[in-house]
Amino acid sequence: MSLIQQYADFILNNLPEWNYSQTEQSEKVHLQKQTFSQAVSEIDETKEIDSQLKQLGKIIKDFVPDNHISLFDSQHRQLVAKKEPPYSRKAHNLAYSSTENLQNLGIKEFKHYKIQKGHPKWMIATQLKGNVNIGIVAIPSFGGNAEMQVQSRKEFVSAFFEAKEKHKWQNIIFDFRGNSGGDAEVIKEIGERMSGKSLNYADLCEVIKAKPQNEKQAKILGQTYHIRPQTTQYQSQKGDKFRGNIYILQDRWCASATEGAIFMLSQIPKSKTIGEITSGTFAGGACVEIPFEQGSLIIGTEYRKRSRNGVEIKEKEGQFPDIEISSKEAYTKACQIILNQQIQTLSLWQSSQRRE
Repeated sequence: MSLIQQYADFILNNLPEWNYSQTEQSEKVHLQKQTFSQAVSEIDETKEIDSQLKQLGKIIKDFVPDNHISLFDSQHRQLVAKKEPPYSRKAHNLAYSSTENLQNLGIKEFKHYKIQKGHPKWMIATQLKGNVNIGIVAIPSFGGNAEMQVQSRKEFVSAFFEAKEKHKWQNIIFDFRGNSGGDAEVIKEIGERMSGKSLNYADLCEVIKAKPQNEKQAKILGQTYHIRPQTTQYQSQKGDKFRGNIYILQDRWCASATEGAIFMLSQIPKSKTIGEITSGTFAGGACVEIPFEQGSLIIGTEYRKRSRNGVEIKEKEGQFPDIEISSKEAYTKACQIILNQQIQTLSLWQSSQRRE
């Protein structure tokens, strides 16, 4: 079997979207596999291998329904083109803002938290808008080694709930703009403790039965460290509950675990997403890198399926926001909504006073 065919067969037999339990009778999946196989069969195997792998990378991009999958040639060059937004991932998240910019926005009290060396700091802040205190939680990345971050994340969660109580937040804005993923377990804890209910990372999570081609692949696929652990519900402690409005800022950089964080917070009553459609990179998660004789493949080992308000969230399409606006304007829009609610509440109160 040629090297290209080895890659193709591995994808056909291990891609989560094509191999979870409900795909056996799926005509759609059958046709996708056929289209992929036909395209691969047309690769010119007389060319040098990196050239063949480059052709395979384009086929993966065009015909494989998975944004996590990546292919590398013998020089470890990434061959599956990834569509990126026209702005930097650091462009809009408030955690990257200077002190001057934060103060210009009216954010007077804020603190940054070092989660892990070499990774962006997270921020907790409070802004007074009219007569309402707004809590701001800006997390520009969930990346890094989650095991090394246990203590720093624990301190961040404690700081979140302390600030919520101290400043009597009536609205909370979660800023995930520019966050392309990592480990979002911290949001599951915050969300479940605030809401007092279990929040699902996905409607369906299923580890795929691996089909390795050799012992080396079997050893990699047999390891479980890459699988997202199934945690029980975090219990609310005294003062944890939050009944105000929650606004979630998202953009086209939001992918993988960040889409999971958005999905979880969206299950809390009185929550709204604001910004742009997300990346659509979630269906094939818990990725591993599989080496071949030349090159390697990054592929998921767990299938995840999500829907919201009865509508399926599709891979490569992403999660649509409740309120669509540019990433740059998402925070301003959230503040405007909060201020308008105050004006409306005041108007209703004044009307009731006049009737009395």
